[in-house]
Amino acid sequence: MASRRGNEATFVLVAATSLIATLAAVACGGGKLPAAAPGSAGASARADAGGASNGSFALTPPPSGLPPVAIMPPAGVTGSKKAKKKSDPALFSCGGGAKPIAKDPADLVKRLGESCASAAKMKPVGAMIRAQQADRDAHQEHKLRVEANKCYRVVFATDENVHDAVVVMRDSAGDVVAESAGAALPEDGAVCFTAADEVTLLIGVGAGKGSYAAQVWSD
Repeated sequence: MASRRGNEATFVLVAATSLIATLAAVACGGGKLPAAAPGSAGASARADAGGASNGSFALTPPPSGLPPVAIMPPAGVTGSKKAKKKSDPALFSCGGGAKPIAKDPADLVKRLGESCASAAKMKPVGAMIRAQQADRDAHQEHKLRVEANKCYRVVFATDENVHDAVVVMRDSAGDVVAESAGAALPEDGAVCFTAADEVTLLIGVGAGKGSYAAQVWSD
């Protein structure tokens, strides 16, 4: 027992002496601490730091199937620079507050558009958009050419099998002009463009599977 304790004391003394000598060499000679052997605690600590020594940290990738974090827009960027929303209470009362669901969405879109034609002083632009979509599908896009100094409004509806849908209008720069989950975009007015542009209508279904219809109106 005494012999084993003596051996342990000798080992501790040798290790301490070696450590003091190493630290003294670093302090006096400007040397670097020796690199830790592979698999040692030092190597493990550096791996856990994830590159902290060079001022950056390695981030764990997101779980499979999830997109990377979206980059936030610069402060002050709130929407399109090519269009402005013009509020009109008359438009909201004639269709903006309507429920955008019907057995025949195309018929509802036609009736809502015609009921607001007089108040909006608008007429249909192009053919009615008709399509099918499910909540598992990617959003669908429809291109639309708009003119300078003109105002636009989109009437939209789905069938009874779709329980959640949204329409978004983006300009050619990718900025959002307007968005709506109701029967009209915008619900309480129209969007007026200061310059000619090609915009995109994005339609996404959040729950359900079925058909939808949309009609663009303009003055």
